[in-house]
Amino acid sequence: MIYESDTSNNSSLLSNAESKIMNLLIKGLSNKSISEQLTISENTVKYHLKNIYKKLNVQSRSEATYKFNKINKT
Repeated sequence: MIYESDTSNNSSLLSNAESKIMNLLIKGLSNKSISEQLTISENTVKYHLKNIYKKLNVQSRSEATYKFNKINKT
């Protein structure tokens, strides 16, 4: 996983909450389903997704999923 405390990776790092959201996003869940699973608001999910996109330098869910998977395999 990519966590902020992981200093061995030079790429942008995700917080614990962002990693949880990414793992659900990879499973194809909607923002509403993610919010229900994590018991947070949809707006909080959107906020985290915006930060994830910025950190991973992507513009879509599919790009984020691809890059997250690629980074986690290294």
